[in-house]
Amino acid sequence: MITMSRRLRLSLCALALLVPVAACGGEEEPKPTPSVPAGFEVPDGVSITKPGTTRTAGEAATVVYQVDEQAASAITVTIANVRKGAIEDFRFFSLTPDQQASAPFYVDLTVLNEGPAGLGGVALPVFARDDADTLLPPTPIVGSFAPCPSGQLPESFLPGETATLCLVYLVPAGQVLVSVDLQPDGDDSTITWTP
Repeated sequence: MITMSRRLRLSLCALALLVPVAACGGEEEPKPTPSVPAGFEVPDGVSITKPGTTRTAGEAATVVYQVDEQAASAITVTIANVRKGAIEDFRFFSLTPDQQASAPFYVDLTVLNEGPAGLGGVALPVFARDDADTLLPPTPIVGSFAPCPSGQLPESFLPGETATLCLVYLVPAGQVLVSVDLQPDGDDSTITWTP
């Protein structure tokens, strides 16, 4: 039989255990800040998108992309559309058995170079993420490919210029495309578009 004083002691112990939990629950997690390399001056009128932001097709995000020590520029990327292709589109290409079993996706996007550096011929850090949480780089296409042309930035891509691109992704058999991710500075800088 539990006496009144013992009940009171048990209640106080339970209360003591709850206090730290309540204190922890009141803390706010730090909000991510835009990823900007040290010493980089964001061009006037340009707003950098915070990492962890989720967009839908047609919405833009602006990041700082540092290619090397000398070349860094703010770019605004808009994923316009994510289209499912057909493996028959690649009938004139030599594919591995794994590629033949994959599901192709075509990502239409525009890129605006906000400055200050030129980014001619640079590969963009845009990846497809599947439901196994695997990041897939774009598949390089040699030659012309009508369903998804223009996969690279032009050789000259100066501040103020816009490029329209289409990137090809081959999602492995059994996996599903869940997002298109822009990662200018690793996983912590990810901006996500959901198709």
